[in-house]
Amino acid sequence: MAQGGITREEVIKALNQRWAGGQGGAPPVGKDNGVWDPIMADPQRLLHQGSCAPAHRNQTPQWDTLPPGLAVPANPAEAVNGPVEDTAITFDADTQVASTLQSRPVDYALKRLETFKFVPMWYFTREGLCEAARTVCQSDESKMLAITQASEGNLTMHAANSLTTLKNAKLDHQLTYGEYMFTKNHFLVAIENARWGNKVIDASNWFFHNLDNHPWHKEGPQGEHALLLYALQVCQDWHGKLALKQAYNIEMISEDLLDKISQELDKRDIRVGIDQVNPHAKLLHRVC
Repeated sequence: MAQGGITREEVIKALNQRWAGGQGGAPPVGKDNGVWDPIMADPQRLLHQGSCAPAHRNQTPQWDTLPPGLAVPANPAEAVNGPVEDTAITFDADTQVASTLQSRPVDYALKRLETFKFVPMWYFTREGLCEAARTVCQSDESKMLAITQASEGNLTMHAANSLTTLKNAKLDHQLTYGEYMFTKNHFLVAIENARWGNKVIDASNWFFHNLDNHPWHKEGPQGEHALLLYALQVCQDWHGKLALKQAYNIEMISEDLLDKISQELDKRDIRVGIDQVNPHAKLLHRVC
C-alpha cells in the first residue's frame, strides 16, 4: 500500500528509526541531516511530530495518527510478513474419542510406506503391533538419534532403534494364513495414511479378497502356504516395478505363477521326504 508515494515498508522503517531514537539510540534522521524521513518530511500527514517518543525509557510509545488504513502492529515486522501463526494446540470440543483405537505400527514400517517401499506384513500382525508398542516405550531411553529424508526432501530425526528392522520380524510366507489375513485392515489404513492413493488401496483390498477366496485356501496348509508365498513374491516384485514406473494391477491372481510356486513347493517337500528317508541323499543335495 502507498500513501502519496510512501510505501508501507518506508513507514515501518521510519517508525523503527523513531523508536530507536526515543530509546537512547541515534536521533531519527530527517531532512536536515541529508537523509529523507517520511515522518519528518510530512509529520501532519503521517504522525504528529514527537508523538512517537516515549515519556520514559521503559514506557511504550503511543502513536497519535497514521495514514488511513495503516495500523501499527505490536511487531512492526508483521506489517511486511503478516501476523505470526498461532501454534497453540486446538481440538474439536464436540468430538470424543473413538470406541476403538487404531494400533500404530513401528516407525520403521511407516517410514518405508511413506516412501512406497515393501514392508513385510508381520509388522501389522498382533505380534508386530505389540512389538511396536513396546518399542515406543523404550524409545525415550535411547540417546542415539538418526536423520532420515522423506520423499519430498524434508529431514526428520528419530530414535535410531525405531528405524531398523525388528529382530522378531518374519516374511509373509512364514506367517500363518490367519495371521496374514489379520493384517489386512491395519495395512490398508497405514497405506491410506501414507497417501498411496485410492487406486492402490482398492487394488490392495481386492488382492486380499481374492487370496482369501481362492480355492487353494480350502486345500489346507499346503494351499495356504502357496498363497502366502505367492503374495510375498508378487508384492516384492510390484514394489520393484513401481520404482521403474512399471507397476501393474496386483488384484488379479496369476494362476500360472501360482501353479509354478506350488510345483516348487512340491519339489521341496519331495526333497525333504527323501532326506528324511535317506540321510546320504541330504548330503548329496548339499554337495550339488
